Amino acid sequence: MKSLRKLLLPFSWLYAFVMHTRNFMFDKGILSSKSYKLPVISVGNITVGGTGKTPLTEHVIRLLLPNQRCAMLSRGYGRKTRGVFLADDSSDYMTIGDEPMQMQSKFKDLTVVVAEKRQAGMELLLSKKEPPEVVVLDDAYQHRYVKPGFSILVMDYHRPMWKDFCFPAGNLREPLSGIKRANLIVVNKVPSNLSLDEADAIRKKLKKSDSQQVFFTSVVYKNPEPLLKNNAQDKSFQKILDETNMPLIAIAGIGNPEPFFKMAREFGVSVSTIRFPDHHDFSKQDILNIEEKGRKEGMPEPLILTTEKDAIRLDSNKHVSEQMKSRIWYIPIELEFLFGEQVIFDKKIKDYVGKN
Repeated sequence: MKSLRKLLLPFSWLYAFVMHTRNFMFDKGILSSKSYKLPVISVGNITVGGTGKTPLTEHVIRLLLPNQRCAMLSRGYGRKTRGVFLADDSSDYMTIGDEPMQMQSKFKDLTVVVAEKRQAGMELLLSKKEPPEVVVLDDAYQHRYVKPGFSILVMDYHRPMWKDFCFPAGNLREPLSGIKRANLIVVNKVPSNLSLDEADAIRKKLKKSDSQQVFFTSVVYKNPEPLLKNNAQDKSFQKILDETNMPLIAIAGIGNPEPFFKMAREFGVSVSTIRFPDHHDFSKQDILNIEEKGRKEGMPEPLILTTEKDAIRLDSNKHVSEQMKSRIWYIPIELEFLFGEQVIFDKKIKDYVGKN
């Protein structure tokens, strides 16, 4: 792997130069970003793969929805449609993507629009009879044609940006100098017992400006929930495992599934894991392979545990039978702010929206 990285480094330097030049052109107005007369909050990262951005986006939306008409604008990665698309009750992951569909399902008062060109998505939102009062841009840190009024940058604690390289030798989408565009930086997936000294060391390594505040969050796994809500089990997931001692199949198609697999092994039963690419569209053969893996493990009808994002895709998948769906459970996740700083984070968001 190290030798391959060395071979790719020249391409990474070229990529970094191109991205640095692009950012310079936006910063100097050679390429133009469009501003809008309403609060626009960007939540994104500068690394490829899962940083835990989705639960943070959920936290921001949950914070705003009670008091404002809120919209989320996303590219809709993994969808089968193109162009600008306003989500409605008939939408599924194929029309708007799995992450927007997760938001659409979870927040009934949220307006969701997907668009490769964010300006086109903003124009659609503002043309509505009741336009949003605040827009959350999902995964838009590098999509600079829409200028956010407030930017939140998310970093994975286990994959520190200062140890990484630009694509393709590493996972950075742009050089580390891009950090300066963030108003707030959230270091996610940190151990719940992170010390103040280690937090201070991370702040220093980020080389942030004095105006940028860094927050630390850990992932909290909630109790598993059945995929079929109208056929919910009377017993909890843990109680079923305790009574049957049934082996478990854990499947994940997310950026970094290892924390999820580690959590699945904590249920105290034998666990078989299957990893798929991020935003994976499960094929008929994938579903057959999952069931076959169960049979090989002595489970003709295995209990299946998955992520909330994967559950969205499995629920709408034509290859997944209702009987199989009745055996699928998923784990919602939330963020927990360390050092009692959630109140400060929330106030930063509310203050920005209130002043704009």
